[in-house]
Amino acid sequence: MSNETGSRADEIVKMLEEELLAGSLAPGERLDERGLAARFGTSRTPVREALQRLSASGIVTVQSRQGASVAQLDVADLFDSFTVNAELEALAASQAARRILPDQRDTMAEMHKVCAAAARAGDHIAFNEANGRFHAVIIAASHNRILAAQIRTAQLFTAPYRRRITFQPGRMLVSVEEHQRIVDAILANDAESAAGEMRLHVNQLGNGAGDVLHHLRISSRVELAG
Repeated sequence: MSNETGSRADEIVKMLEEELLAGSLAPGERLDERGLAARFGTSRTPVREALQRLSASGIVTVQSRQGASVAQLDVADLFDSFTVNAELEALAASQAARRILPDQRDTMAEMHKVCAAAARAGDHIAFNEANGRFHAVIIAASHNRILAAQIRTAQLFTAPYRRRITFQPGRMLVSVEEHQRIVDAILANDAESAAGEMRLHVNQLGNGAGDVLHHLRISSRVELAG
């Protein structure tokens, strides 16, 4: 593999990871090499390399006949993934309560307001974007690069599900209430409460994952029947 191919594969991995984190890719969604190559303006070689790397991380599934697709976790793995996310983000919230900078306080408060407005308007897309930035600023406010890297890896497994959980009736408004408690704890420099509220918040998302899996199973059956 040439350096150029490796570098391009690095870029494609990063772009696909960003799409996963944004919830743009659904669990089980097919990742067609030819389509990705056309979209990223490259040959299929670096695309194939990128998919192999994501497959090695367990984020993507590659099968000889079906090709590549976004990993679709079973119930046990999905709940374990949310548990890991909850503990890591709880630690980030705890450290943020002690280390957050004034500009990060302002950004966190602003993203909370945007989430609340989107929830009231029933705008799932705006909510999902602001929600991602809300969590990101708290992670950044921990000022812990090692922790941030671990959270990013853990979120890659749950992100395709988190967006769909917010689509459930009433979930956005409940999330806003949970966000408020997290914000209050961080602004009060209450590390213990910040960790507890964040852990509860992410675990609540995990509790909604069962409904998402049920929906995906029904959708899969409908597609096969069609």
